[in-house]
Amino acid sequence: MELGWLEDFLALRELGSFTAAAERRNISQSAFSRRIQSLEDWLGVTLIDRSVRPHRFTPVATENYGDFQRTLNQLYELRSQLRGEQTRSSRLTVAIQHSLAFSIFPRFVEILRQQGYQPAYHLNCANRAECVEMAIRGEVDLMICYELSPSIEPIGSTTAMRVASAQDDMILVGPAALAPDEGQAMPLLTYPQRSFFGEVIWQEVMPRLIQRYRCETICVNSLSSALREMLLAGLGFAWLPRSLVLDDLERRRIVQIDETTLIHPMGVAIYACPQDSHALTPSVLDHLRSVDLQALIDRRGAER
Repeated sequence: MELGWLEDFLALRELGSFTAAAERRNISQSAFSRRIQSLEDWLGVTLIDRSVRPHRFTPVATENYGDFQRTLNQLYELRSQLRGEQTRSSRLTVAIQHSLAFSIFPRFVEILRQQGYQPAYHLNCANRAECVEMAIRGEVDLMICYELSPSIEPIGSTTAMRVASAQDDMILVGPAALAPDEGQAMPLLTYPQRSFFGEVIWQEVMPRLIQRYRCETICVNSLSSALREMLLAGLGFAWLPRSLVLDDLERRRIVQIDETTLIHPMGVAIYACPQDSHALTPSVLDHLRSVDLQALIDRRGAER
């Protein structure tokens, strides 16, 4: 079976015409028809009802159209992944919290590239608890996550080694137009109390905020990136990692409320998880240790 046959069928399904589909695929209509028949022969099913004019799709073709599209996408994704792994020195599987995937991971990859280390990456974005579980089960080579304190001890129950650490801050930010005076209402975009960031916010800094403003919760969401989008849309204020909104602050798209008391420091760490990992050679560990994680958080030059 040729992947081109699937592309032919999808073009026909989209355009609804053998003539138009053949033209898009840059082949003659007769050759196009033969390719559709070849796909039918390989599948062992009829996709086109040729007993009527104009031809129409059979129920099996219509009902499984989405599966054809997904299968083609998955095959091309697999091909791209295999080619990438073949041309690169190794592959790193990474568990990372969602917000860090947005704020620091692209520059982390760039720093390693500048050092001459260019692996293929498999990124698993998850909440912190899920990242730790992946590390404990030995499913990842690296874990990049927040910690409750910049000085917290490394995670237990694993062979994970902390190779870099830094500090980020949870800060209260939002649209300048909505900034309230003390005692006034503040529209709030916040985290579920039982989420990782939610526990920190509700235990540490939310009590201070409630004493100063009448907080009105507009939305609850566990993803910092989603809260950021709502904030930029002018819906309210949220505690977000400084690294996630640093560009927004510098461009004055948002403002920070109280830079001294409504702030909570957080640790950020990179862990190498060498259990059953062939990717973490001594030279790779040296590359990882050479990355200045604090510089990545602060958006400065990131090599020591």
